Amino acid sequence: MFKRLILCLGCCLLVGVVQARDLVIAFENTLQASTSLDGVARSQMLVRNLANAGAPQAMFLVKTYGLDDKGRKRLALYSDKGHLLVNAGHGHSLVTKSDLYAYEIGILKANRQLKRYPGYHKHVHFSYLHERGDKVLQAGLAEFLRDRGYQPAFTNPNPLRGTDAYLNQLYQQKVRNNRRVDMDALENLYVDLVEKMMVAQDTPVFLMLGYRPPQVLVLQETDLSAYFIVPVIERLQARGYRLIAAERAFSDPVANPLMTGGFGSNTYWPVITGMPDERTAYPRVLGARKAWLDSLIQQYIPELLQQP
Repeated sequence: MFKRLILCLGCCLLVGVVQARDLVIAFENTLQASTSLDGVARSQMLVRNLANAGAPQAMFLVKTYGLDDKGRKRLALYSDKGHLLVNAGHGHSLVTKSDLYAYEIGILKANRQLKRYPGYHKHVHFSYLHERGDKVLQAGLAEFLRDRGYQPAFTNPNPLRGTDAYLNQLYQQKVRNNRRVDMDALENLYVDLVEKMMVAQDTPVFLMLGYRPPQVLVLQETDLSAYFIVPVIERLQARGYRLIAAERAFSDPVANPLMTGGFGSNTYWPVITGMPDERTAYPRVLGARKAWLDSLIQQYIPELLQQP
């Protein structure tokens, strides 16, 4: 399926813009440790560039395990700038558990850490609710969330989601080894990759529905997203995307997850399109996508693949 999708991307990129497309920018794997940029500096650059690009309200998916003073400072920065903080649980290990109580505790722990921030409105984006798993357990967790006044935050399934982390990984390796990187070429690659992400997400839905419900572009919170978010947004705006506040998307009468899949963060997509419910938001490892990504990198900035 991934190979067939990639084959049509080039053709789809040539299609003219026919209507405005509402878009939310979201970041996952937030509060990552310092790399070539200090963590706080990365967050400062990101919010500054989001403002420069006119992004009204981005969404930050937050896991609170290991949250320290620097992390709290970064969350305060996102919140104070008007962005939406979303409860993504407390720790990664929760995804592998089969105990409903453990999931509930993770949500509550994260809620306790986040409730001090004005940008947190009890929205939840929790992995187990949209991964393959025990449907009885998922239903119990959704009931737990509804009973306690939590709200769902959705993202869209996208076969290219998470691939931007690979570019950042290669870039960080070069920086650690004091190797020069052509930043103009890297920017072109990053922006084109994000555009391909959106085409992979947008095209089948438009062909199915004839219109475009609000969409969420999920990027990794990395140095590269901080550097390049302005040209990314400019490219998408040129293609007809209109940035909207995350909470506005969640109130959409069609795409609202409460009207379709409950708290399953991406189940609304197959409900309104009739497309198969693949459940997983994106593959957790690159897998077959790595060869395609390496080929793309080779076209733009081959030195990124060269060993130090």
